[in-house]
Amino acid sequence: MHDELTKVDIKKMQEEIEYRRNILAPKLREEVRQARELGDLSENFEYHAARREMNKNAGRINYLQKMIDTAVVISPESKEDTIGLFDTVTL
Repeated sequence: MHDELTKVDIKKMQEEIEYRRNILAPKLREEVRQARELGDLSENFEYHAARREMNKNAGRINYLQKMIDTAVVISPESKEDTIGLFDTVTL
């Protein structure tokens, strides 16, 4: 199944991926490193919470990338006698 996305949608997703890879991921890795230094990992809540957040971030990146890779790009423009994306209709 393909997602129908506009170029604007794809651009927003690419920006989110870039933010998550370049800003959020290093921050989360540092939190995991700091939590690991606290000691016993089997009972270290901070470590498990940091790992969970890091995995959620990686999952979101993969999800967005897959959506972009399988997307069908659609145009938001519509003909004069039809209703299209982003059109305002008054009844």
